[in-house]
Amino acid sequence: MSSRLNTSIDCVLFDLDGTLADSRLDFAAIRREADVPDGIGLLEHIEGLDCPDERHRVATIVDRHEMAGAEAATWIHGAEKVLHGLHHRGLPTAIVTRNSRAAAMRTMQRLLMPQVPLKAREDAPPKPDPSALLALAQDWDLPPAEIAFVGDFHYDIEAAQRAGMIPMLFTA
Repeated sequence: MSSRLNTSIDCVLFDLDGTLADSRLDFAAIRREADVPDGIGLLEHIEGLDCPDERHRVATIVDRHEMAGAEAATWIHGAEKVLHGLHHRGLPTAIVTRNSRAAAMRTMQRLLMPQVPLKAREDAPPKPDPSALLALAQDWDLPPAEIAFVGDFHYDIEAAQRAGMIPMLFTA
């Protein structure tokens, strides 16, 4: 039996879109508009573009969709109660997202989320890179093995595993 089952959780990190908030992002529409092939992440596609004008064009499309999603965001069922409850109890909580800081902040403001630390794509390489998760563990001086990361996508689970955290898959 894994010792992880007996590990105390001293901190909970959350993905934003699809875990706490439904921003109604249509990734298929974004891919079509930006000419991004299936099988590669939007951010990874942008990073791999050689032409600065093309990189800017695709990034602008992604940003526009993210901001529209932030304006339309609603809580995922049950997420508001969980996030506010953990925050009220004083358990360290934070949000780690592949979204831009502006879109994430707008979503958080729109939904009146508690003021918790936020790591967006401007702060660290995007998930599945574990850098943002590990930075939060370091900020709180907590061992990664005592931190849960809740997300709805394989990048979230992979980032948690790579960070040595407890991965928790959320499915609606």
